[in-house]
Amino acid sequence: MENGIIPVIKRELKLMVSRPIYIMMTIIIPLIIILFFSTFLNNGMPSDLPIGIVDLDNSSTSRLITRNLDAGQVCEIEYKLSSFEQAQDQMQRENIYAFVLIPRNFQADLLSGKNPQIVFYTEYAHYLAGSAAMKEINTILVTMSSGVNLKIRLAKAEDKAKAMANIQPIKIDSHLIGNPLMNYSYYLSSIIMPGIIFLMSLICSIYAIGTELKFQTSPNWLHASGGSLSKALLGKLLPYTLIYSIMLVFSYVIMERVLGFPTKGNILLMFGGSVMTIIAYQAAGIFIIGVLPMLRDALSVGAFYGVLGFTLTGFTYPNFAMLPAVKPFTLLYPLTQYYTLYANIQINGLSLNESYMPYLALLAFVILPLTIIKRLKSACINLDFKRE
Repeated sequence: MENGIIPVIKRELKLMVSRPIYIMMTIIIPLIIILFFSTFLNNGMPSDLPIGIVDLDNSSTSRLITRNLDAGQVCEIEYKLSSFEQAQDQMQRENIYAFVLIPRNFQADLLSGKNPQIVFYTEYAHYLAGSAAMKEINTILVTMSSGVNLKIRLAKAEDKAKAMANIQPIKIDSHLIGNPLMNYSYYLSSIIMPGIIFLMSLICSIYAIGTELKFQTSPNWLHASGGSLSKALLGKLLPYTLIYSIMLVFSYVIMERVLGFPTKGNILLMFGGSVMTIIAYQAAGIFIIGVLPMLRDALSVGAFYGVLGFTLTGFTYPNFAMLPAVKPFTLLYPLTQYYTLYANIQINGLSLNESYMPYLALLAFVILPLTIIKRLKSACINLDFKRE
C-alpha cells in the first residue's frame, strides 16, 4: 500500500467531503464574512446620524446654522427641541447621538460683537458615532464662525487679505496617508476579513487533528503517512492551506477591485505574507492540540487565543500605547505581523528589503510544532479519547 503525503491528502479530501462541518469552516464561513464586511460598511462612514437642535434664538442666523447642520453627510437633525432638558432626555434614551444648543439673543449678540457661544453635546458610549458627529458639527460651526467673522470685518472696511490673516493666521495643509477618504471600511475590513480567515485556519487545524485523536482514527492517519507525523501533518493541513489561500485571494479581489481599497505595494509580497500567516496559525493550532491533546479543551484555548489576537494586534489600540508588560504578548500572534506587513506594503508601498522582519517572525511560528512533535505522536498512538 502506498504511504506518504499524497495518500494523507487523498484521505483528508474524503473526510472533508463527507463531513459538512469542514465545508462550513473552510468555505461557507469565510464567504459569509467577506460578503458581510464588504456590504455593511459599503458607505465607508456612518451617515444620517440622528442629532437634535435646541434653537432658543429662532433668528435667521440660527436657522441658517440649522440648515447647514442638516445638510451635512454624517448628521441629520431628527429632533427640534425647545429646551436643554428635552435634548438631554432624548440623548439618554439613545434617540440622538448629539445635540446643538443655540442660546437666546444669539444673532443680536453676534452683530453687536459680544462673541456669543454655541454649545454642542455628544455622547461617546457609541464611540464611532459620537466622534463622527462631533467632528462634522465642529467643522460646520467653525467654518460658519469664520465666515461670519470675515463678513463683519469686511463690513468694517477691513482689507480682505488682512481680515483672512486675522481669522486664520496659520494655514494648515493636512495629508491623510493610506486612507485619504477617511473610510472606516478601509481601516476595519482590511484586517477583520483576512483576520477571521486566519482564525478559521487555526480552529480548523485543531479540529482536524483533534477528531483523529477523539475518534481513535489517528493510527490509520499515521499509517497512511508511513508512520511519519511530519508527513501526516503536512498532508492533512495542506488542503486547508490551499483553500484558505483561495479565500484570501477572493477577499483581496473584493477589497481592491470592488471596494477600491488603496494599494501601493507589491500584491505578490502581500499575498506571500498572507499565506505565511495561514501557515503560522496552523502551526499554532498544532502546538495547542499537541499541548492539550483533547479536542474540547484545545478548541476552547484556540478560540480564546485567536480572538484575543484582534485586541493585541495593534489595529484597534496602538501597540506603542500599550502597557510595557502587555507589549511582549503582541508578538505571540501572527496577526500582528500580518498587520505590520499590510501597513508596510499595502499602505506605505515598502519593498521586501524594508519589511522583511515580519516574514522572519512568521517563519518563527513554524518552529512551534517541533517542540511538541513527540508528545503529539504519543497521543496519536496511545490515548483513548472515548473517555471525553
